[in-house]
This record gives sequence, structure tokens and C-alpha cells, in this order.
Amino acid sequence: MHAIGATLLISAAPCFILLFIPIQDNSPSNGPWLKVLLAFGSGGLLGDAFLHLIPHAQPASSGSHSHSHSHGSGGHSHEPHDMSVGGWVLAGIIAFLVVEKVVRIIRGEDGHGHGHSHGPPAKSTKAKHSDDESDDSCTSKKSSDEKKDISHLDDHKHEGIKVAAYLNLVADFAHNFTDGLAIGASFIAGTTVGIVTMVTVLVHEIPHEIGDFAILIQSGYSKRKAMGIQLITAIGALSGCALSLWVADPEALADSAASSWILPFTAGGFIYIATVSVIPELLEQSSTAQSLREIFAIFAGIFMMYLIAMYE
Repeated sequence: MHAIGATLLISAAPCFILLFIPIQDNSPSNGPWLKVLLAFGSGGLLGDAFLHLIPHAQPASSGSHSHSHSHGSGGHSHEPHDMSVGGWVLAGIIAFLVVEKVVRIIRGEDGHGHGHSHGPPAKSTKAKHSDDESDDSCTSKKSSDEKKDISHLDDHKHEGIKVAAYLNLVADFAHNFTDGLAIGASFIAGTTVGIVTMVTVLVHEIPHEIGDFAILIQSGYSKRKAMGIQLITAIGALSGCALSLWVADPEALADSAASSWILPFTAGGFIYIATVSVIPELLEQSSTAQSLREIFAIFAGIFMMYLIAMYE
């Protein structure tokens, strides 16, 4: 029961922190600060992938070293296992790319045709006054068409970040599942070990939840809806915790999950979301001060993950 309670606390605590974030929606007035949160979230995703998930997925190096160095053959013969982590990271990136492409095709975004061709206005053979009226009409029509084009582009961008929000929730679900396994195994090992693990996971989840919140708000969700959707990913942590409490050897299960494809695949998903879906949002034209705030926020997200990786 302690393990389940700790998992519920970890899932609910970040939502309490989100209550103090003043952003309610993705209105233009909230735009600058929402971009800062997105930058912080992208830094957290990249930091988690490169400083936490991928290192944890690496096989433990032993005295014999898994790289059998055959000096007689004049080279190093590496076991196929050496590439497994990198392969699963790539698989995660490509899988998320394929899913996003499929979703866009199903929604008909690729068939929209971004290049709307506007033919030249038809010349009139009437008097000059009539020509001027025709020119005014064409100018008005062109202006209206340009507004429609801008609206289409905004819709496509909105849909793109919305797909990224769903993909991010899937990756978070898998990540929370492994956290749940670790929490369950830790409390079986002892209450003190369980509490230490709970605090570590909680601190680790805070920057994640802030980043997820920013992505959901940017996707068009209200603050309340974004917080509610984030709670759904808690099912992953509860499932992992329940499974570790149910099996005979929870520590072996947690270690197996850490060294399997789940962590590097999830890392690949986080890398894709941060670099393809979130960071391009930060490349839009902005003031120098805003750009500096966003860059600082990225480093802050990475640094938080660095500290967590160092002391966990």
C-alpha cells in the first residue's frame, strides 16, 4: 500500500505546482511566457533522454568489458549488443515520425496543398475607371486569399503541435511505467529505500510535467483540461507499480525493464518531440530579450535533469 500511495503522490504533486502557473490558454498575451515554458520543457526532454534514459539503458560495464578487443586481427570486434541502445533510440525517433505522418495523412493535411496558386487577375477591355475598379476588386480578393493562406498555415502548425502532444503523452506513459516498476521494487526492498526512490522520481517528474503542460496548452487545451489529461499518464506509473508488487522478483523485473528496449525507445520519442515539434516553435521571430529567455530556459531544463542524474 505504501508503494501505491507513493505512486499516487508522485502523480498528483506536479499538478499542484501547475496550479501556480498563471497561464490559462494559448492566447497571444500568454505567448511569450508559454514559449519560455516550451523551451524549458524541450530542455527537460533532451536532458532526460541524453543524461538519464540512454545512460540507464547502457549495459553495465564489467571487468572483462563487453568489447572483445582482438588485437591480433588489427581491429576491435564489437558485439552486436553495442549498437542495441542506439538502435532503439533511432527506432523511437523513426516510429514517432511514422505515427505523425500517418496521423497527418489521415487528417488530410498532406493533401491540402500548401501552395495555393492565385492566377493573375483577368484584364478588362473596358474604360480606365472600370479597370481601376477591377484592380481594387482583385486586390481585395488577393488580400482575402492571403488571409486564408495564413489561417491554413496556422491550422497546420496547430495540428502539428497537437499531434506532438499526443505522442508526448504516449512516451510519458511508457516512462511512468518504468518509474512505477522502480517504486514498487524499492518499497519491497525497504521503506527507507522506497522513500528515497519516491523523492528522486518526484523531483525528476516536475520539469517533465511543466514541459508536458506547456505542449498541451500550445496545442489549444485549457489549463484545467491539460492538467486532467496529464493525470491519465499516471495510469502508466500505477500499472508498473502494481506489476512489480505482483511478480515474485520485482527487482529483477525493474532491472530488466531498465536494460530493455523501453528506455532507449522512449528516449528516441523525447528527442523527436523536442527537436521536431517543440524547438521549431521557438524559431519564430521574436525580440532579443525573448530569445535569451528561451535559450536560458532550455539550459535550465537540461541542468535540472543533470542535477537529478548526478544525485539519484
